[in-house]
Amino acid sequence: MASGNLWALFRGVTEQGAKQLATVIDRTGSNYTVTMQGGGNTIVQSDAAYALQSKVFIRDGQIVGQAPDLPYTEIEV
Repeated sequence: MASGNLWALFRGVTEQGAKQLATVIDRTGSNYTVTMQGGGNTIVQSDAAYALQSKVFIRDGQIVGQAPDLPYTEIEV
């Protein structure tokens, strides 16, 4: 059994917002304009440099890391 407060451990796991996949389309200083995977654009921030058209993970208005640039295939069932 885990030691410590189980509620605090649970909150630590669930408090983070979900990561979303986006593509960088513009950069102005530390602000990046990205296109979300499902559509729509938003502005996020990062101190790291990312190239245009690179895939990134974003969470709560911040770029949290580089995403792999894998091919996307949609199959209808």
